[in-house]
Amino acid sequence: MTSSREIKPAPADQIARAVWDGGVARVVVAITTATAREAVRRHEATRGAALALARGTTAGLLLATLTKDDERVTLQVIGDGPLSGVTVDARSSGGVRAYVKNPAAGLLVRPALASGAASEGDRQRPSLAPALGQNGVVSVIRDVGLRDNFSGQTPLVTGELDTDVEHYLNISEQIDSALACDALFTDGSSTTIAVSAGILVQALPGTAGSAVIERARFLFRAGALPAALAAGAPLSAEALGAAVLAELSGAGAGALQVLDVRPVHFECPCSRKRAAGSLALLGGAELASMIVEDGKAEVICNFCRERYDFSEAELETIRRETVPSGALPS
Repeated sequence: MTSSREIKPAPADQIARAVWDGGVARVVVAITTATAREAVRRHEATRGAALALARGTTAGLLLATLTKDDERVTLQVIGDGPLSGVTVDARSSGGVRAYVKNPAAGLLVRPALASGAASEGDRQRPSLAPALGQNGVVSVIRDVGLRDNFSGQTPLVTGELDTDVEHYLNISEQIDSALACDALFTDGSSTTIAVSAGILVQALPGTAGSAVIERARFLFRAGALPAALAAGAPLSAEALGAAVLAELSGAGAGALQVLDVRPVHFECPCSRKRAAGSLALLGGAELASMIVEDGKAEVICNFCRERYDFSEAELETIRRETVPSGALPS
């Protein structure tokens, strides 16, 4: 018999940046329930895809917090499972969008451990590996507004997405990190997300933060995040962070010191103008063929599934603007 969770109006999604214990480590906490629900709705995602979208959007937002300035992170987790992979585009301002390559993959997500698991958190956390696969890569591109972007890549190690992104941070960016992202469904078979959240803890240079990261990683592997969410997730990122990290040894009541809180929302900058630009990239010959054979075209955004329809006359206008005068017969 599976328990059901009430579908509550999602609290305001937010991301909080903080320091732990006076600056030993940096902590970022994100609540992404409404954002994840919106991504799942737009992609009509099945259960495995819904979990990938929830963990992916949360992980992308947690990564886009390294600087005080505007930062954009593109996260791709590509695997050999039925979903093929998830792509996330997140900004430090709190906007995020995501898609999975195969949102209709009809895969049920199995429990990670049996009912006799060590903690309630273990029983709550489903496994994403059967959907995503365990052979593949994690790729991250950071754009902080400089001439060159930073990029890195590491192989998948678990297929659970959050632990794979944690592995990327430790190996590629060489920042001692502990990361957990999760979403709970309303019941054992639903694709409706009851709550989605994540937490990132990173050692700061010149501190004894590595010991804190080791303890945080142990808590995350023991299921501290899904256990806190299952117990009735706090409605603020600050409260959730304090609840998840409460068992860190030596932690006092004021151990988590919040620096700033930002709203989070699903955001896609696609537009009809951008869709027309993508058609122009096809070139004059391809556009001419499309006009003759189909007399129309549609462009669907991978991230938000918005559809842009173009008539024969509009395609001809794009072709004429794309091809230099005299290059093709009019």
